[in-house]
Amino acid sequence: MRILVVDDSPVIRYALEEVLVSAGHSVTTVPNGIDGLEVIHQKEFDLMFLDIDMPNLSGLQVCRMLRNDPKFRDFPIIMLTARDQKQDQYWGMETGASAYLTKPFDRQNLLEKVDEVMTDYEKKRERAREMVEAIPLLKAEETDDVVFKAGELQETQLFKMTLVNKIYQIANTQRDLQDTCRSISDVFSAVLDFDLAMFLLTDEDRIKLFVYVYKPISRDFFMAVKKKMIEEFKEKSGAISISTDNAQVELHDPGHNMLKETDAVDIMGIESTLLESSSDKFGMFTMARSANGVFTPEEKATCELIASRSSIVVDNVRMYEKIKRFAVADGLTGLYNHRYFQEQLEKEYSRARRFNLSLSMIMIDIDHFKKFNDEYGHQLGDVILKGIAAILRRSVRDIDLIARYGGEEFVVILPETPKKNATIVAERIWESIRDNEFPYKDGFLKVTASLGVSGHPDDDIKTQLDLIAKADEAMYRAKKTGRNCVVLYSPEGRP
Repeated sequence: MRILVVDDSPVIRYALEEVLVSAGHSVTTVPNGIDGLEVIHQKEFDLMFLDIDMPNLSGLQVCRMLRNDPKFRDFPIIMLTARDQKQDQYWGMETGASAYLTKPFDRQNLLEKVDEVMTDYEKKRERAREMVEAIPLLKAEETDDVVFKAGELQETQLFKMTLVNKIYQIANTQRDLQDTCRSISDVFSAVLDFDLAMFLLTDEDRIKLFVYVYKPISRDFFMAVKKKMIEEFKEKSGAISISTDNAQVELHDPGHNMLKETDAVDIMGIESTLLESSSDKFGMFTMARSANGVFTPEEKATCELIASRSSIVVDNVRMYEKIKRFAVADGLTGLYNHRYFQEQLEKEYSRARRFNLSLSMIMIDIDHFKKFNDEYGHQLGDVILKGIAAILRRSVRDIDLIARYGGEEFVVILPETPKKNATIVAERIWESIRDNEFPYKDGFLKVTASLGVSGHPDDDIKTQLDLIAKADEAMYRAKKTGRNCVVLYSPEGRP
């Protein structure tokens, strides 16, 4: 073969020439990229060795210039360079190199790489010849059909790349989990026809459902899709034991489609795709419609494409939010910790003062908890604390903040809530704790709690610390008067 070596090192030029000539090849060497371009346009060569780091014109620039010339679009180029980082190899191959070798080179490896590159080149040339020979045999309409299909294929690839790019654009913006799922759902909706979309995401032993309604649907339709989705997720993920009783549902229905009259009650088409990371099947995306029948294979393929890329984005946001939550959460109960409670109380109290809003607080203390721990053990005590935390989550609104205040004490902040309304919430919590049964050995145990309630502006609160102190005082009075009750703060000291 006729081989051109372009390298600014005399040592490398001599070594390459010696190896290649001894293998039976004809070798021409030049010391820089400019000379290399000049020579390769003047003479015929079968292969080029090209260094990257050269004066005036780098090997990357030479390679790029040759690839822009149709004559050298497939010409065999082996980059031989001292750059040994993966990113250098990646960029060298992206620039157009046929192969990439690093200095110092191994003689046998180099010759094998030459054979490999030339074999690939010959295969490409053979395929090109076959295509050229086949063209005259095609009828005019067949040729048009080939061109059309090539264009159609190109459009399909461009369509897929655009969808993937849309998903990754979502990843590059600061969004919470709900907003991320909404944006991804909008991408689905832009290219697929459905009435309702849902993201199911696991959160430890519970699930969250983000629901996005695009067309009028009935509540029965929604409930049927939800049931099917949960059943399919359990089956595909193996998460049979996950709790669905208290699934957190976030509904996004800006068009109020669930309030409109509709005949859409039967599920005609439904498609679900697992969301998974490398080690976890953490959720599912489901789309459903009551018209237009079942989803076509093309629609299913598009759903699969978007969902597979979305898994990465959603999982990253999910993990980020979990890390943030760990920083402000109590390790045992998962509720907010004391420090975060104090920070948020200060913000809520400042907001209540500024806009003349109500703000209430409930303090909860488990009765005789130390005696309970001593008698039954700390492990069961931990079970009780987790159970109380679960009761509190079920008993308050999403905007309310629950924290573990310390030991067996809990606190709830209720923004924009008058004291009389907070009392209703406190009594609901008290009854739930009183009536709850905690499994122990072959039976059940029950616990009770004492609760104190304070409120701004009802109790002449001057600072956020007053709100805590007066709720704590009310709780102390509940304990003093026999425990297992709710007491509202009163300045006269009456229970």
